[in-house]
Amino acid sequence: MQNPNLEILISTINEGILKVPDVLLPPMSQVKYLVSWQQTGTVRLEVPESLSNRHDVKIVPLDGRGISANRNNALRNATGDILLLSDDDTRYEPSYLERIIYNFRKYPKADIICFRAIDGEGQFIKKYSEVPYIYAKRPRGTHFSSVEIAMRRRTDLPLFDERFGLGSKYLACGEEEIFLHDAFQQGLKIIYIPETVVQTDAHTTGKRFRTFAAVRRAKGAVLCTLYGPIGAAARSLKYAASLTEFSYAQRLHFYKDMLSGIRYIETGKL
Repeated sequence: MQNPNLEILISTINEGILKVPDVLLPPMSQVKYLVSWQQTGTVRLEVPESLSNRHDVKIVPLDGRGISANRNNALRNATGDILLLSDDDTRYEPSYLERIIYNFRKYPKADIICFRAIDGEGQFIKKYSEVPYIYAKRPRGTHFSSVEIAMRRRTDLPLFDERFGLGSKYLACGEEEIFLHDAFQQGLKIIYIPETVVQTDAHTTGKRFRTFAAVRRAKGAVLCTLYGPIGAAARSLKYAASLTEFSYAQRLHFYKDMLSGIRYIETGKL
């Protein structure tokens, strides 16, 4: 594809739509935006005029709650050649988007490319490798945030597992890891390129393991999906034991929460 276009898939909910205009750049010939807008109340908000007046912005409404359902709504309605996952607190530079398009042209066999993100002060939001790698050879402990993930639009792209992610009943995060795992299992080619493509809030849900039970349950659930229940239980125990700054009782509580996540994936029971 000589001149692919890029579609930025912005997920937002309720009043978050008011923040979306700050995400948008001035119109670019190869860039368009799709806003998946969840509303949870009976009173419907109006689309801001600054969005409705943009020819390069499409609003796709969705009832209910759940970031994974929101992402899926965006993916189902996307029409771009290259799709970039986004939120209503992201910020872009034209060069970021140009580099995404460039890398998909440079690596024509890549179906999904993961990139880097910085926070509002220009610092990386996590530790990144300085060299590219394929997903199968990713460093141990690697995880990607949604806003770092871009992909070619394909009919066989997996959807996000709606049991995971903010707004779900039981598991507050982990949807990105499951999405990439599912894509890899389907045979899609995934690579990482050490280039910055987005500025975003560094305070991700996954960092709240120590304070949020739904994050601990999600960790167990992710491990169960990747390694099966026995492997997940062993890894959960090892991880809980490594948190030596906490008391034995606290670590045992953390482990039980992770086991709850494993049981949820295995049985569907809360």
